[in-house]
Amino acid sequence: MASDESHIVFINTIHSNSSDVVTRSYINITFSCRYPINYMVQQPNGESRISVDIRTITLTTEDGNFSVSMMLYKDEEFQDMWTTVPSLKLDDNIFVRVFMVPGHLIIRLEKCWATPTNDPSHPVQYTFIQDSCSHVFLDETLSIIMNGMSAEAMFRIQMFKFVGLAYNNVFLHCSVQICHNTESICKPNCTNHRRAARDRRDLPASHTVTYGPIKLMVSDNVETDSARGKLISLEAMIIVCVLTVVLIIIGVFGKLILHSRRSYPAMHPQLTLANIHHSEVAS
Repeated sequence: MASDESHIVFINTIHSNSSDVVTRSYINITFSCRYPINYMVQQPNGESRISVDIRTITLTTEDGNFSVSMMLYKDEEFQDMWTTVPSLKLDDNIFVRVFMVPGHLIIRLEKCWATPTNDPSHPVQYTFIQDSCSHVFLDETLSIIMNGMSAEAMFRIQMFKFVGLAYNNVFLHCSVQICHNTESICKPNCTNHRRAARDRRDLPASHTVTYGPIKLMVSDNVETDSARGKLISLEAMIIVCVLTVVLIIIGVFGKLILHSRRSYPAMHPQLTLANIHHSEVAS
């Protein structure tokens, strides 16, 4: 066997001898077979394409939810978190942080409002963030610190109370939009509020997160005034009840007197001839 860069050669010889002792005819045939080293393999019938077995698997798509939470803090550094029911005065500030898990997306507050109960649809509402921007008349009572920039949103709002003696608690609600675009697209443009609201009106529905209750800490003066008001109201109620009873008694006695006069008519004096005669004699 011999080989070169392109072929392998096999060499062989055929000998023909009738006897090992003498010979009359000698046959010596040398032959070789050469085989190329490189080959091209293809399918039968000259087809060179490779058939691939493709299997399509269809999976059912189901909805999942991101974990969004709302927390309250006592300080503007958002370090000291409320672990009990917050009790605040009207001049205190509420520091609110809304965040989501996982943290590789961007969260944006679309709307934030407060109600006196845990029902977000309560008819008594106070909306302070609308279309991701401030919606309050006095800007110093609300400050949106971060919104539409990362996986968390933060704002500060001054404590308030709903009008009415029956409302002493505050519940906060925020509708949250998850944004997967860049910060420049997700961050709200509050300098041109109306235009930004028009640009975002076709966004998918957001989800609502709630925190509460937040209790109002009543001061001593307010408690004294409230107690004084309750005392005055109690005294007024007692006076009204006494006057009502007196009027009822007077009415009953008046009706009895009127009924007795109708049952017994008055007796008129009658003069007889005998009385007249005796009177004349005596005179």
